[in-house]
Amino acid sequence: MRLGIAAKLALLLALVGALAAGLTGFYAYAASRDLLVESAKNKLLTSTQVLARRITLTREEISRNLQVLAGHPAALSTLQRADAARDEQLATLFSLVMRANPAYSQLRLISAADFGLERVRVDRRDELPLRVQGDDLQEKGHYAYVAETLKLPAGATYLSRITVNHEGGNHAGLDQPVLQLAMPVTDATGLAVGVVVVNVDLDDLFALLAADLPGSFKLFMANGAGDILIHPDSSRTFGFDKGRRVLIQDEFAPTGAVVEGRQDQVVFEARDGDHAGVPVVAAFIEHWVKVPSDENRLLLGLAQPLADVLAQSRQLGTAILQIVVGLCLACLLLAVLLARAFTRPIDAVSAAAQRFAAGQPPGKLPLARQDEIGTLARSFQQMHQQITRQLANLQVNQVQLEHLAQHDTLTGLPNRRLFQDRLEQALAHAHRYGAEVSVLFIDLDEFKTINDELGHDAGDAALKAVAERLLAMVREADTVARLGGDEFVVLLSTPTPPTSLGAIAEKLLSGIRAPVDFQGSALQVSASIGISCYPHDGQTAGEILANADQAMYEAKAAGRANFQFFSAPPAAETS
Repeated sequence: MRLGIAAKLALLLALVGALAAGLTGFYAYAASRDLLVESAKNKLLTSTQVLARRITLTREEISRNLQVLAGHPAALSTLQRADAARDEQLATLFSLVMRANPAYSQLRLISAADFGLERVRVDRRDELPLRVQGDDLQEKGHYAYVAETLKLPAGATYLSRITVNHEGGNHAGLDQPVLQLAMPVTDATGLAVGVVVVNVDLDDLFALLAADLPGSFKLFMANGAGDILIHPDSSRTFGFDKGRRVLIQDEFAPTGAVVEGRQDQVVFEARDGDHAGVPVVAAFIEHWVKVPSDENRLLLGLAQPLADVLAQSRQLGTAILQIVVGLCLACLLLAVLLARAFTRPIDAVSAAAQRFAAGQPPGKLPLARQDEIGTLARSFQQMHQQITRQLANLQVNQVQLEHLAQHDTLTGLPNRRLFQDRLEQALAHAHRYGAEVSVLFIDLDEFKTINDELGHDAGDAALKAVAERLLAMVREADTVARLGGDEFVVLLSTPTPPTSLGAIAEKLLSGIRAPVDFQGSALQVSASIGISCYPHDGQTAGEILANADQAMYEAKAAGRANFQFFSAPPAAETS
């Protein structure tokens, strides 16, 4: 039976429509899948960075607890002379601290004398603190956490390597992953007469830190050499303690770049080796330990099954498949019945699909029609709007992440990274046009006193106030940045003579000196300023900033609350 022209045209239109629908569905599904994977990678990387920050905050909290214990009068009194009442008082304090911190498996006061004899010791057993006394107290002077801590100044924290605890007598922490943090106890002359040591159960600590992570996230940690310390499979952890090496780079090859120091973070998909059956998306970052420690670098990582990431794409794939099937049926029906009459609207839908597949706006669609073509057009528009919203959300998240990466979270000022970029741009411009660049390095005087005496909330209020004052006292084109802690820096946008620089510095010092209101009290803040200028004081951004920093220290040495220009040391005389 020979087909007529209408049937042939209807068949051709139906085939074209089906092909267009299939391509649209395929590209839409592929694009949505890629977007979901990229979104998951960004989420994992952000979560890993947040986890690293929480680890730092936890370490700082432990250091503050150690500072309280090491500075308690009972600690020094117990080390200097035997006093049962003082010992009992200190043991009670240790017990209260351990009750408040479930991850602490042991707290000890160890003397510098008597070969590092434990003077007060509280272990954890059956989740409860247990004081150890008498002959059960041991000599620990040969351990690094005692010997190395005794070398530190008052208030400094020592952090041990992360190992498996084989010290006898530790009830809850024996043969468990542990790290020790210690702080010296000093007498009135500053001599270290003992140390306070806390053992932290690594499993409990990271269980608390990771409690807010989604259940599908898997946590990994390795030391600087790549030895696995935390892994979903506990048999892979602490291989060096069992006479073998189990390395993170053997399981996840991309992490080798972080282990070797070539990169500070990696994000990837793992589809081979141990993860061939269950592929994962993973993010690993380098985390530096910023206190005296035998382990100054760690690798933190989070992984999520790829199937969980793509679960949403399956729902979208079903919707796309339904749309494609509906499109094919509609095209076939309309092509058979009204091939000639509906050629134009079908072409419009096909063209819209092709534009969408090419990443362009779909253009005008026959949405007002009350037939299958209208239904097809509205379904297509709904799919387009859904994917457009997803793309917009991803772009907003990306902008927010970029802002967080370049600005200080407390003051909102540019951070070191953004300031470094602007300084390098200013130096390049000055080098090209023979101009000058001026940098004022500002460090608050006695800022630690505010934190220690009034708390970190008061310190944060002072930092915010200083940031607002600096912004108000400079021009809009100038850059005010916070480098970290109580260090600020100002980059002047135009060449400024030394006399004007001095006037600007005096203005900044005067503005900073104004009292800061905090909870009804007036905080007294002052600062020291160091000034360096390109090209006289350096040729690179690093030299300019370092010389401004040096000038600031000269200002502090001159009595604080003043400013100093950088002065290069005189050249060595030649014979």
